[in-house]
Amino acid sequence: MKPGDIFSDFNLNIAARCRAYRIGLWQCPDFLFVVMGIIIVITIVATHITASVYTEPEIVVTIIFIATIVLFSIGHIVVRAFERVAEASRLKSEFVSIISHELRNPPVSIKWQLDMLFEGGMSHSVEEWERTGMAIKQANEHMIRLINDLLDVNRIEDNVFELSPTTFSLNEVTMQMVEEVGAYAKASGLHIVVLSPKTQFLVRADRYYIKSVISRFIDNAIRYSPTHGEITITLEDLTSAVRWSIADQGVGIPAEEVKRIFSRFFRAKNILRYQTKGLGVGLYISKYIIEASGGTIGFRTLEGRGSTFFFTLPRAK
Repeated sequence: MKPGDIFSDFNLNIAARCRAYRIGLWQCPDFLFVVMGIIIVITIVATHITASVYTEPEIVVTIIFIATIVLFSIGHIVVRAFERVAEASRLKSEFVSIISHELRNPPVSIKWQLDMLFEGGMSHSVEEWERTGMAIKQANEHMIRLINDLLDVNRIEDNVFELSPTTFSLNEVTMQMVEEVGAYAKASGLHIVVLSPKTQFLVRADRYYIKSVISRFIDNAIRYSPTHGEITITLEDLTSAVRWSIADQGVGIPAEEVKRIFSRFFRAKNILRYQTKGLGVGLYISKYIIEASGGTIGFRTLEGRGSTFFFTLPRAK
């Protein structure tokens, strides 16, 4: 094997490892170490040649100083790259822990319900059969939602997440979602208020996925709000866009965790006291959907006082 073949194989291995990390070359530690080595060799050779040709020490010092700055900058990039790899490793560990727990719960619930049902044979009443059937249905739907969320996260990471934009009324979709969760909100002692003008706000986006974003926002507001509270949904006209927002009187988000709110598998520590279910990917997926639809997304929060989440979508022409 020729030396050139070895070098070529080495480059291909580096590129393959960087692709495996799902990061670019200039964010990949392996590639950056090679770049650092090349710069160090070039600096040594340039310093030697310069010192041989010029007797002025200022020139040599200047070259060394410039090389040091370059190496320091690349070293900083390498450290950041390792931080990203370490963060990816941490997220992977969290993902395994969360998914092993979350995906186990629905089948266990279904098995428990079926065992209870068939242990009594046909002696159960119609109401008991209906109640058990409903519990099994809910567990099955929960499992489907978990799997769909995981598939969406994977599609986003692989850049194959596809949207099918249509023109629809954001008012109509909002009222539909509020009606669907009406019984759930009432059971939680919460009152949902919708503030919207009579004008229909027509937007251009994927109706199915926008409904999923609204559903997540409303569901979070209900889950993390105290009983006998109020949730306010507001639709506003921004001329070229529509602003949708939801304000609750819930637990809020700790200041030190605000920056991670749209990260994958993130769940604020204070909400775990209220709700332990979920993968922590809902806001991550919602952010991608809104931004891919040409809109913006954000929030305001104060721990212990509540949060307001909002997004904008472009008006349909």
